[in-house]
Amino acid sequence: MKRAVVLFSGGLDSTACLYWAKKNYDEVIMLTANYSSNEEKVMNRVAEFFSKELNVPFKVIRLDFLEEFSKLRGTTLVGGETPKVTAEELEDFERAKETAKSVWVPARNVVLISVAASLLDALGGGDIIVGFNAEEGATFPDNTPEFVERMNEMLKYGTMAKVKVVAPLIELDKKGIARLLKELDAKYEYSSSCYMPRGFTDDEKPIHCGECESCVRRHRGLIEAIGEDRTVYAVEPKI
Repeated sequence: MKRAVVLFSGGLDSTACLYWAKKNYDEVIMLTANYSSNEEKVMNRVAEFFSKELNVPFKVIRLDFLEEFSKLRGTTLVGGETPKVTAEELEDFERAKETAKSVWVPARNVVLISVAASLLDALGGGDIIVGFNAEEGATFPDNTPEFVERMNEMLKYGTMAKVKVVAPLIELDKKGIARLLKELDAKYEYSSSCYMPRGFTDDEKPIHCGECESCVRRHRGLIEAIGEDRTVYAVEPKI
């Protein structure tokens, strides 16, 4: 039996991974981490929605130390105000790197992969599905093929069962992910990419700020790839 744990953060990437895993594995578990981030309450409701929609169980893991360490570092995702950007600014590599640094949660992907590995080790093995992609890999070093390769090397020694990281989106940008979501007939409008979400509509769609890096990348990818964006924004992203 093929088993997978999907690291689910609520956005386009992890939603695509969830639909992809549901199609390719016999058993799928969603794993969501809480550490008092700005999007935590919205993310949890989004996870609950997709858990019911796809009939996939999900676990919420509380990681209070990540909240403490994020505040120590000054991460804007935890209690701060994330930068507002335009699509033009995202093309400026130095500006994109600055934005990435401001939302960096210390060693988050190392921690989350380790938690998922522990769960799979207990269950007898399986794959950890991550939403790492080429667009974010340009500014986030823990979204790269090299990072996946080295984590898998570590897992050979760190688990007794066979556990490995699988990154189905690793060669895709947001446009490619948008096309995959369309192909999988995913209800992406119920996902949430926003760093500073504004709650929900009456029909349970997350309200995105429309001004943070994640919102701009989401909107640009959807419009350029499939010609539509059913996401609800408080402010229309500038692309």
